[in-house]
Amino acid sequence: MNFTEKGVELYYDFHIHSCLSPCGSDEMTPQMIVDCALAKELDCIALTDHNISGNCLTAIRYAEGKDLIVFAGMELQTAEEIHVICIFPAIDNALNFEAYVKAALPTIKNDIRYFGNQTCIRPDGTTYEEEQMLSVSSDIPLYGLYPLVSSYGGLAIPAHIDRTSFSIGSVLGVLDKDMGFPLVEVWKDPTLADKAGIPYIQSSDAHNIDAFFEREYHSFIAREKSPDGIFDALKNLSAN
Repeated sequence: MNFTEKGVELYYDFHIHSCLSPCGSDEMTPQMIVDCALAKELDCIALTDHNISGNCLTAIRYAEGKDLIVFAGMELQTAEEIHVICIFPAIDNALNFEAYVKAALPTIKNDIRYFGNQTCIRPDGTTYEEEQMLSVSSDIPLYGLYPLVSSYGGLAIPAHIDRTSFSIGSVLGVLDKDMGFPLVEVWKDPTLADKAGIPYIQSSDAHNIDAFFEREYHSFIAREKSPDGIFDALKNLSAN
């Protein structure tokens, strides 16, 4: 964390999967994620499992008293099979949105043999397997998603728009402001964002420990290192 004339420089990772995502490694417990973020000297992170926020409370609780701010979130899969990061200022906002998303998912039971574990870890350390299959599309469309997430107090950020799957670039081929997203995430190539004149962030999309540590991390300027300060900074990125 560095102080500048405009505020404080904060390093972030707003796209991390835990063992609750079927494609996430079993070693990616909420506690391990927090410990890794601290080891990487990150200032703030968001836990963004596929279509669910179930492990966020445990990560938030484990980070209490540590020099790390953890936001609750999820990576929503839209009806068009596009991934969108949804970040919320508080756990209650995330869980309320999770209930909305669960009602929009097809009723399919996860098959661990083919799709992997979906392990939820409670703050007391007990675990259970989420039965609803999470690696599916909701019936929530991309257009109109930003105001929907905003109505729950959150931010909706299209994920890895330059990747070859589950992205705006791969599915639609274009990015424009009519989609309603004032901020996007890129993996490596910001061309689509630059052409549309939309600011972007870059995160790890880590599904395992190695990916978490291999990724180069990025920073932004906030007025202060606090949940409100960080959320305001992300909104200011959107406004610029």
